[in-house]
Amino acid sequence: MILRVNPNRMELLKLRRRLGLAERGYELLEDKLEEMMRRFGVLLKEIHKIKEDFQQKHNSLLKHLLYFRITTAKSDFQEAISKISTKCALNIEIKRILNVRVPVFQIKELGIEKHYDLFKTSGDLDLAIKDAGEYLRSLVKLAELIKTLDILSYEIERTRRRVNALEYVLIPSIQQTMRYIMQKLNEFERGNLVRLMRIKEIVRSH
Repeated sequence: MILRVNPNRMELLKLRRRLGLAERGYELLEDKLEEMMRRFGVLLKEIHKIKEDFQQKHNSLLKHLLYFRITTAKSDFQEAISKISTKCALNIEIKRILNVRVPVFQIKELGIEKHYDLFKTSGDLDLAIKDAGEYLRSLVKLAELIKTLDILSYEIERTRRRVNALEYVLIPSIQQTMRYIMQKLNEFERGNLVRLMRIKEIVRSH
């Protein structure tokens, strides 16, 4: 597609500069896209690892709670659960990955207090509470990585669209327009040369 410009040398000079900037921007965006794709792959592996760790902690916590429920009367189970209090403070910071803002979740404070009757409960509840702290830490870490992956995937798609726009739309349009202007300038020069030759012939005939 030819851009709407006046076919003159000034516009040709501007287009050359614009083409240089577009090609440089294309190279930088391509490098950024390649690095983001690499980081995306690393992040997927890390999520898979954290997910396995989270699943293990989840199964362990669920197992201890299930054993406690089986070996305890329903009323004692409900009473013991109601007398567990938790306190959790989460801090959210921002870091940059290739100038992309992603969150960092940090647990500032995590406490689980037990106020139930130890004589009415089994050791499985104590083990479940012990696992709960690590379970929450693993859950927060997994949430952080999944959110980062979501933001990074959106940025990869946005950068890919920009790269494609430069590669298949803007740069070809500038190049095509430059060829059009050069063709027009050559036509003008040939026209001027023909007029000069005719003027020479007229002068000589007189």
